[in-house]
Amino acid sequence: SRRAGVGAEVGAEVGAEARYPPIFEEAPRCSESTLEAVLAAGPEALLTGGPLLLRNATAGWAANAWDDAAIAAAVGETLVEMMAMPTTTHPTLDAAADALVEPARCSVYVADFLKLTGEAAEAVPFEAYLAQLNLLRLPPLLRGVCLSTALPPSSLSIANLWVGGALMKNGLHFDLYDNLLYQLRGTKRALLFPPADAKHLYYGAATIRRHGFDLAAGGVTNETTFDKVRHNVAKLNVFADDVASTHPAVARASPSLCEVRRGDALFLPRGWHHAVISTSRGARRNLAVNLWYAASASGQGQGLSALADMFQQEGCGAGAEGGAAGGGGKEEL
Repeated sequence: SRRAGVGAEVGAEVGAEARYPPIFEEAPRCSESTLEAVLAAGPEALLTGGPLLLRNATAGWAANAWDDAAIAAAVGETLVEMMAMPTTTHPTLDAAADALVEPARCSVYVADFLKLTGEAAEAVPFEAYLAQLNLLRLPPLLRGVCLSTALPPSSLSIANLWVGGALMKNGLHFDLYDNLLYQLRGTKRALLFPPADAKHLYYGAATIRRHGFDLAAGGVTNETTFDKVRHNVAKLNVFADDVASTHPAVARASPSLCEVRRGDALFLPRGWHHAVISTSRGARRNLAVNLWYAASASGQGQGLSALADMFQQEGCGAGAEGGAAGGGGKEEL
């Protein structure tokens, strides 16, 4: 039920700001299927088959109706952590310090973040987004998300919300969870490499420094401080036009490129290297939900499936845990 995506059609629709360097734009498009075919094949087939793009994966989700007004009404007074950075790309390379520089962290109310980054926002001297918000802390929003049985619900570990503006670029890294990423608004262009490509992708012990944030001084500061050492972040900028000459080993890697549009889901197995460009044409909003599973790694699951009744219960399509087939899935937040 898998078939390769059509790269030429995708490329014609992509603006210059959302393109990777030619060495990656020329990569094959990832395989794609439908949620129905995946459900028929079963979780084991999904877990052993590599990355897969699922079309029309959010049918019936109440979250399809989310916009800034609905999110603000539901959780606008919730205090969350905002990522703020001087450019749309993170992390950035600090060659002098032999470090990767990550965004500043600062607290913000959800409603204020939406105003800061929305269509009517005035220009600010920094970029901002909300990353990896724990949806268990946002129950009114979690009730708009259907829990699929494409992967075993018993292995669900984390449910996250991602909220961005018009453009954001997340550098190359890998995670130790199986990932189902659902795109609700805007588009994500995911550059993928198999685990075996690690030797071509400039990994190693990466010193992470972090920007400071001082609103009185205009936002993000140039001064950075040591945060931690990470081993799952590549020490190269896959968005740089000259990456093939500055990091020639990437030419020996085997990339693929996935265009994740509104309503799609991307299954990404644990250990796959990925970079992501999130973009939104017209409305300045990019929304996604991802569910991390410990389906192929024993001992990591946190048993979130026991909280299945916190997810959407009515209107979910076939293959949803606890949801009834059919219905409109348009419950109010």
